[in-house]
Amino acid sequence: MDLHPAEIAALLRPVVGDATILSVQPVTGGLVNTNLKVTLSDSPHAVLLRLFQREPLKARIEAALDALLGDGVPRARFLHFDESNSVTGHPYAVLQWIEGAQLGVVASGADEAALAELGARTGAALAQIHSFRFDRYGFFTADLSVPVTIDLDRAGLLAFMRQCLCDGPGGERLGAELTARLFAFVERDGDRLNAWSGAPCLTHADFNPSNILVRHVGNGWQIAAVLDWEFALSATPALDFGNLLRPPFGEQAGFVEGLAHGYPAAGGFLPDDWFRIARIADLFAWADLLGRRSEDPALTVDASRIIAATIESG
Repeated sequence: MDLHPAEIAALLRPVVGDATILSVQPVTGGLVNTNLKVTLSDSPHAVLLRLFQREPLKARIEAALDALLGDGVPRARFLHFDESNSVTGHPYAVLQWIEGAQLGVVASGADEAALAELGARTGAALAQIHSFRFDRYGFFTADLSVPVTIDLDRAGLLAFMRQCLCDGPGGERLGAELTARLFAFVERDGDRLNAWSGAPCLTHADFNPSNILVRHVGNGWQIAAVLDWEFALSATPALDFGNLLRPPFGEQAGFVEGLAHGYPAAGGFLPDDWFRIARIADLFAWADLLGRRSEDPALTVDASRIIAATIESG
């Protein structure tokens, strides 16, 4: 969304007053909302301006999550939120600008010791997220209530796969042979999900290395921020682990060992078969991606490869 500097200044005024805008840069990575890094002459010197262009409800949920999380979870804090504005009419927020590098970029050049530390720090942050509990699995309303229960057990996964792969286009993209193998696998092994059901908890649901910023402090690493909370819901921790441990992270022993140490050390629970359960839980996400209306050939290739590997490792 193109905005004149005077319009940006008006949106930022509740936070920064009459500070001079030095530069405005679109932030890469966002596919739906407008995200602008605004550099300022006065403190806080840089902020993120986000205009929510998809669903007003998503904006209200993110603002409510920010209020819920308090100081425990590292993230870009909301400095200001308004459900509408006189410039564009959209809900918008002014957030902290967080300096850091994407976890995936840092990990690609890290040695085993650094990978273990990054895994432990990531596990601790994830345990903090999962410490927020709810009454049932499901999607949030604006006040973070969960009015409708969703099923995340074997039966729920099978039903969702039928919706995406049989009623939707996913099965055709995946191919008849692999689709049949996938259904047989979930029929046989899907009950493993029950070992990690537990109390429904806050789940980020897009917990991948590009949404995790890290920075080097002193002699070690810390999580600077977990970004992009628009898909958060009340669910099982296995969904976040499944997303995080897609290749290459799930193949890096140092990172996995650090994660397995850092998560329970910060209060999280890991069942004995946690890695395998996470891979099964991630089938919810792959079915969803395959069943979407638009087709991405590269995504179909990735989905086929990872689904086949999940079945074969069973």
